[in-house]
Amino acid sequence: MSLQKLANTPLFGTSPRNEGSGSFILKAGLVALVAAIGALAYYAYKAYYLPAYGDRPEELAYLEGQDPRALAGGDLTHFKFGENSFAEEAANLPWQLSRDFDEGDGHFERPFKEATASTQGSFNDGLGPHYNRTSCEDCHFSDGRTDPVPGGSLLVRLSVPGKGAQGGPNPHPVYGGQFGDVASAGVMPEGSVEIRYEDVPGTFGDGTPYTLRKPTVVLNDLNYGPLGKDIMMSARGAPSIFGLGLLEAISDDTLLAWADPDDADGDGISGKVNRVWDNDAKFMAIGRFGWKAEEATLMNQAAGAAVNDMGVTNRLHPAQPCSPKQTDCVNTFHGDAEGGYEMSDKMLEEMTTYLEFLSVPARGHLDDERVVRGEKLFADAGCASCHKTNVVTGDDHVRRRLRGQAIQPFTDLLLHDMGEGLADDRPSFAANGREWRTAPLWGIGMVETVNGHTKFLHDGRARNLEEAILWHGGEAEESKEAYRTFSKVDRDAIIAFLKSL
Repeated sequence: MSLQKLANTPLFGTSPRNEGSGSFILKAGLVALVAAIGALAYYAYKAYYLPAYGDRPEELAYLEGQDPRALAGGDLTHFKFGENSFAEEAANLPWQLSRDFDEGDGHFERPFKEATASTQGSFNDGLGPHYNRTSCEDCHFSDGRTDPVPGGSLLVRLSVPGKGAQGGPNPHPVYGGQFGDVASAGVMPEGSVEIRYEDVPGTFGDGTPYTLRKPTVVLNDLNYGPLGKDIMMSARGAPSIFGLGLLEAISDDTLLAWADPDDADGDGISGKVNRVWDNDAKFMAIGRFGWKAEEATLMNQAAGAAVNDMGVTNRLHPAQPCSPKQTDCVNTFHGDAEGGYEMSDKMLEEMTTYLEFLSVPARGHLDDERVVRGEKLFADAGCASCHKTNVVTGDDHVRRRLRGQAIQPFTDLLLHDMGEGLADDRPSFAANGREWRTAPLWGIGMVETVNGHTKFLHDGRARNLEEAILWHGGEAEESKEAYRTFSKVDRDAIIAFLKSL
């Protein structure tokens, strides 16, 4: 039971045997009051008063004597490099959080199944009716980024002109806010997704040619009618999910101090925060997660992905994303894990704990000559203006372990105009169609090892790190041009530096 649900728990009820019995009502009310106070005290302790560390300090002994430059995630850094490098639990958590982390890991990996008459109300039912994948792991393989292609982690966001609820994107009146290319038995999928590519040639300053690829989203086999000429579409691949608790712990004050929406300092960089609807707290808050910083907290991020990617309802999103015209979607069976929705509060809270405490791979090759030179060139080109390092998390996060950590995420979490080349022309809250959140770079050199590919940017158009740099424009145009006109030796040094992160 969540704190919000406890707050909504009635203290007095009525007796099914004798509604007029005042003594029964009083007794029932007192029992409910005692239970609510006890549960509230437990969850308040769990959320606010758990210690930062467990009783196994020897688990952190590996940090002693390490070069501080290697500790990308503070003491939530690990040195295990391999296929599971993105899936490591932070060392020496209190046992309560370690237990919830393990439970959340199970929810993250376990496929949901379709609800049927025989399974309705059972654990992990409720997949669909419209969905993209059956589990979180499908898009975030090994807690990384599954290949961003149709059938992999790629999905398509939809909207039409105007603003939706609380100022967010305005969903399509029939197809909603996300295209469901898979459906439960007896329900039609919304259609199929195709990505077509156009070659975009270019030349480095030394005359060496290169070719980028520009994607176009095509939605085929539409089963609920045409989309209309005013449709706005944005393809999105899944990012890696380690270190997210540390990003959540960066204070609002820090983000606002970095923001310079009017470029008052004249450096050509005008980052701004996105102001989004926090569906848990029920107020506008600074966005941090998602390609356009569209979610304020990890719980919002997890709950939104559950309903949009898998069709799994929860207390933050209790309604299935079926439009009235999709009668087969509306009328099919739905799951019921708790309280009329398909992901219980306990599952959502445990999954949030899992996301909070996935630790960060250490930086490597710190004294390699090319890496050292690449880091200097990265700064000289102005890349570090947005991909910030040497950040200290705030002191007000509910998880004590995440407070005051010195981290190197290589992001400012702000929105920046990235130019027409990367524009999706689809606004989201304060983000316009050319603006994207600065992507964290920590661990980026491990993507090929963990996920077996090197595709980057929001839609996976970049086939390697170099192409990702060359797609930068807008506020990053000067930095991109610096890279493009560097010698091949210097370009290779920057790539070596990025691979060391």
